[in-house]
Formats: sequence, C-alpha cells, structure tokens
Amino acid sequence: CAPCFAAMGAIKREMNNPKWTLGAIGYMCGFAYVISMIVFQIGGLFTGEAVFSVWTVVAVAFLAGLLYLLFRPYKESKTLSGRLVRA
Repeated sequence: CAPCFAAMGAIKREMNNPKWTLGAIGYMCGFAYVISMIVFQIGGLFTGEAVFSVWTVVAVAFLAGLLYLLFRPYKESKTLSGRLVRA
C-alpha cells in the first residue's frame, strides 16, 4: 500500500523531480515492508504463528543492520573541536 495521496502530493511538490519522488515513495514502501517482515517473523516466533525459516534469518539480519545503523559511533565526533558558547 502506498502512502496517502496527500503525502505523495507533498513529496512531489517538495522534490520537484519525478525520479526523486518515485525514489522516495519506493523507499518508504520498501522500508515499511522490511519493518513489517521483522515484526511478523520475530513476533511470530514468540506467539507460535510463524515457523523458523530462511525469512526469519533475513528478518534477523535486517534487524541487526538497522540496530547497527542506529547505534554506530559518529565518525566526526572525535574530530569536532568547538567551544561552548553561553548566551
């Protein structure tokens, strides 16, 4: 299911380019599919709805990748040198 039409219209107006608009909508749909697969596969293991399969391994791999992207260290944090300016 695509995002709502108002959101797609806003994306089209803001991006002002058909390629970027389709890319953004495709990314949102793909990301939603990946998150729903993770929830179904891992949640299904706990509730007994799903069996352990290749898709469970794929869901765990996607979850590990998302957690890595969420908690990875910020590279530039060691090179930033700024003073704290108080107002």
